[in-house]
Amino acid sequence: MRHAWLIITHNEFEVLQRLVSMLDHERSDFFIHFDAKVKTLPKITVEKGRLFVLENRVDVRWGSVSQIETELVLLEAALARGPYSHYHILSGTHMPLRDVTELFSFYDAHPQEEIVRHWGVDESNLDFKIHRYHFPLRSYKSASRFHRVLCQRSWQGVLKVQKMLGIRHLMDQDFYKTDNWMSLTESACRYLVDHRTDILKKYRWTFCGDEYFAVSEMLHSGEPFQLYDCQNLLYVEFHNDTPRTFPLSDWESLKGTGCYWARKFKA
Repeated sequence: MRHAWLIITHNEFEVLQRLVSMLDHERSDFFIHFDAKVKTLPKITVEKGRLFVLENRVDVRWGSVSQIETELVLLEAALARGPYSHYHILSGTHMPLRDVTELFSFYDAHPQEEIVRHWGVDESNLDFKIHRYHFPLRSYKSASRFHRVLCQRSWQGVLKVQKMLGIRHLMDQDFYKTDNWMSLTESACRYLVDHRTDILKKYRWTFCGDEYFAVSEMLHSGEPFQLYDCQNLLYVEFHNDTPRTFPLSDWESLKGTGCYWARKFKA
């Protein structure tokens, strides 16, 4: 059965081409979402698989619900071409640390499972990212210093008022944090896409809600989804909450981590 590689990208297109080439196979279909802010799309090529570039592009803003919207747009596009063994959500700066046939063997050994990397429970992170209202976020990382500073100071002010008054929301269910880079079955993808309106409404004012929404909604659904917590799924190094960016020359040494994937890479 074929696999769907769902790739979210906005830069480092040389890395993107290398990622696609390493996964290129008769069993591979690629669905690429370029951020709407990318004006000139690069030419990405495959030789064995099939490649689909999404026309419905989201203006992705870091930390905002637009990240969830982008994942759902990709899932919907792939479901229309499926079914697939798994639907793999990746960034354009991912690199596989195993041969593509070894990746297929791993995923095929878990045909009914949602393959994720659970982060464990961090109540302070949950309280900050999910239970507080976060706005405005649109210009949080704006190239304009004026807009960036205005947004960040307004956002911080709104958070201080909420803490002073004890304001929280989304207190009626449990939430589970995972990497938003995961591999989902057909039924899980279908469930998330079918509930897109409710999901986008629920997570509208969260911060980095893409780290929480998929698994939290599956476990809250009452459906018999089976989760496989694979702690060596992804290798990433964080420094002050920011993932380290690796040069492509580090790829060979990172294969020794025993993980299936690593990120973030730059050319």
